[in-house]
Amino acid sequence: MIEWKHQSIPQIKAAIQQQQLQAADWHILQTDSRKGVRYLVQQHQKRLRRQQQLQQDFQRRCQFEESFWQQQKLVAGIDEVGRGPLAGPVVTAAVILKPQQVILGINDSKVLSATQRRRLYQNIVHQAIAVSVAVGSVQLIDQENIYHATELTMAQAVKHLWMSPQHLLVDAMIIPLDIPQTKLIKGDARSVSIGAASIVAKVYRDALMSTYAQIYPQYRFDQNFGYGTAQHLTALKEFGPCPLHRKSFAPIKDYYQ
Repeated sequence: MIEWKHQSIPQIKAAIQQQQLQAADWHILQTDSRKGVRYLVQQHQKRLRRQQQLQQDFQRRCQFEESFWQQQKLVAGIDEVGRGPLAGPVVTAAVILKPQQVILGINDSKVLSATQRRRLYQNIVHQAIAVSVAVGSVQLIDQENIYHATELTMAQAVKHLWMSPQHLLVDAMIIPLDIPQTKLIKGDARSVSIGAASIVAKVYRDALMSTYAQIYPQYRFDQNFGYGTAQHLTALKEFGPCPLHRKSFAPIKDYYQ
């Protein structure tokens, strides 16, 4: 057994990182006279609690999928990003996850940081059975209204999946498709499949708006992503709308009267 009192703090830290400790070792380190050692133990315990919480959250968010997985049915989660902005398209995503595939951290994209979303996006697209994205143009939004444009774009995302799902879990909407579906209010926080779709749609749309910012730098779409921030509204007053602005939305429509 290692005499931990003779080990330096860097050596103990390395042992923790390499997962070399047994239960008896942890008990000894918890009562070590060195503050730095006790801090390492506390940090490790904090990470464990965080990991356990993520696992519990993931299992809870699988509750809607589980009944379909048990029947060996493919279930797709569908969500949108971009219904509220003054500029840019609405983006929808459909995701079919592997049954019992664990991707910790999936949640409503709005509560995640940009770094977390990008990491999860990579995990989702590499590990899911199928992922599809559809883009509803500004022209479609102005022609159909944002709600109907979102419905149509969600349907396109489902149609673009390379495998056909047998059930749809949809965030707060019904999609015009002849596929059994469940409408879930705040589904992106309740269903792992919808949460995954919200992350994919958010990362895709943010990247798209950042590209548009290179074409129309005066609006700073890479910062506001088309939403009506104070800076965006100021730019509108100074430069007027561009082709990416939604003519059916206030205050954009005031510029065309």
